[in-house]
Amino acid sequence: MLTDKHIRKVMQWLTVSLGILCIGFIAYGVIHTQDTSLEARLLPAHMRGTIPWQTIFADEVERGVSLPPNVNVILHIPSGEDIPRRTLFGHSGENIRYWGYCFPDNYAEALSLSRRGFPGRIFLSEAERDARREKEIAIRRGKFSFLNKESLTDENLNETAETRGRIRHQLEIFKAESSCYVMTEAPLPVGTDEDGDGVNIQVERAAGSDPEIADTDGDGLSDGIEVFSLHSNPIIRDSDGDGILDGLEDKNRNGKVDSGETDPLNIDSDRDGLCDGLCRVGSNGKIVRGEDINLNAEIDEGETDPNSEDSNGNGILDEQEYFNCMLGSTANCNYSAFPIE
Repeated sequence: MLTDKHIRKVMQWLTVSLGILCIGFIAYGVIHTQDTSLEARLLPAHMRGTIPWQTIFADEVERGVSLPPNVNVILHIPSGEDIPRRTLFGHSGENIRYWGYCFPDNYAEALSLSRRGFPGRIFLSEAERDARREKEIAIRRGKFSFLNKESLTDENLNETAETRGRIRHQLEIFKAESSCYVMTEAPLPVGTDEDGDGVNIQVERAAGSDPEIADTDGDGLSDGIEVFSLHSNPIIRDSDGDGILDGLEDKNRNGKVDSGETDPLNIDSDRDGLCDGLCRVGSNGKIVRGEDINLNAEIDEGETDPNSEDSNGNGILDEQEYFNCMLGSTANCNYSAFPIE
């Protein structure tokens, strides 16, 4: 709900800072009149007559919402705990260009910040920062000549008089009960993270995971690691169906396939023809075979290595050894492997 505090804050900001905001936008818009990047589209609606305004209230953020693209959005952060930018915006910054700023808490801070060009702390998505950096480098390279004898390093391309003072990312943590301005080029999933797994409620809804349980499928990996790092399924304990839990395959729970770990998204990590764990094969599915017989993500006695196509180093792939076993032995080869020498 929009509280009296929010109303007072927004009205104070609008009264004191809208003029400053308009001046800042006009100056930036005039400088970049031919620019198609976000700043050229951020002129207030009453100045351009084309961009609408929309308010997203705190209770909407708590329920999860998608911010519309190319709209001036006033976003109210719910009460409670502060929330990281990446979580609030669903880790979308790597792919979506968005930017904005959060209004200051008081009049004095608003005046102080406005002297720097914007009445608030600025935040830029990773994609927006990359785009701005590329543009600044292009501007510097366009002005380079052997007469000025400057070296085209990243440092001087971004820290010279021509680029100094431009919009820079300042805000990573959004304070509870703050109000912010946001502009995005694509729909942006926004929400709180009640279970602390790093996935906001809007993204959890899309993934089908439980916003109140950090590890929805109970596989040992948080929903955040599965959704944003491993890209495994947060509601299925064994994403690739090899019989080994995702959390056992990613032993150190860091969201990457490291040395000694099998791939939670690949049923046969070493591509030797035998699945990492135990899998049903054949037309009727009655044959069970694999490398990690007890499904504990360890190489125990009598098991082959799911990360090596030739576990005993004799030049014969593990799958061929399995078939050789079946042809020449009375052993139950469906469940036994071949000793590693």
